[in-house]
Formats: sequence, structure tokens, C-alpha cells
Amino acid sequence: MAQPDFLKHNLAAQCEDLAGEINKVYQHLPWARKNEVIVRLKRNIHQLAEEVQKAQASQSAMTTQTRLREAISLVHECVPLLSLLLKKVLVSPELHTRWIKQLNDMDKALSTWLKGATLK
Repeated sequence: MAQPDFLKHNLAAQCEDLAGEINKVYQHLPWARKNEVIVRLKRNIHQLAEEVQKAQASQSAMTTQTRLREAISLVHECVPLLSLLLKKVLVSPELHTRWIKQLNDMDKALSTWLKGATLK
């Protein structure tokens, strides 16, 4: 049986890459450490990477489903945070577009994975 497309990509690594990119953008901006939206985005994106990693390492279907639901929830929290940062001109339109696309792609992959994990 062929491996589904979403399993061919290391989603945890993709989440870590995105978290690293977000950290890099804001790391040398002292005011960013005090901005509640940026702090929350960084916390959520790192938690997303952790949840996906735990889902990938899980040996239990129930645990995998729980981790995936949490990861999807975190994606859904990050998108409006990014939109708020764009509105406040705290992220460039280019980065906003790229990060939103990455989050939407992750959302699709995680949802497909959850659907597959639920059917078993």
C-alpha cells in the first residue's frame, strides 16, 4: 500500500522551520519581546511543532488523534495572530503571505492525517 502524501513530509520539521524563521525575524527587535501578539505567536508556533512531533512519535491512535487536534487548533490560533500583526504593520505582507500559506498547508496535511487516523 502506498504511503499517503502527508506522511511523505516531516511535518514536525516543517513546523520547527517555521518557528525558527519567526524567531529569527523578531529576535533582534527588543520591542518584539514585549509585544503580546508576537510572544503568543512564537509560543503557539513552538507548541505546534511539539504537538506534531508528539503525534509523529505516538504509538497510540488515541494519543495521535489528540495531538493532531491540538496541533490543528494551534494552527487556527496562529493565522489570526499573523493577520493582527499585518494589520499593526508588525510583519511584512510578503512574510505574512508566506507564513499563512505554510500554516494553511500544515492545516490541510494535519487534517488529512487526523482523518486517516480516525478511520482506523
